[in-house]
Amino acid sequence: MPAPLLQARIITTPDHAQALIAELTRHARQLLGDNTTYRTQTRHADRTGYVRVYLTATRKEAPTDDHHDG
Repeated sequence: MPAPLLQARIITTPDHAQALIAELTRHARQLLGDNTTYRTQTRHADRTGYVRVYLTATRKEAPTDDHHDG
């Protein structure tokens, strides 16, 4: 897997988590383009009533030619 172009962690309330990560992903798409894979993940935070939301952006790998003529 290629090295990430962007990694972000947001700690917020569950109510705000999806809106914030959606907005951050939208901005990342504008900056990094379509040749990028965007992954999000939500986990419980150590602080009660909060979650951790992660966004990772990596370049899409070039397709491999698994067909061999011969």
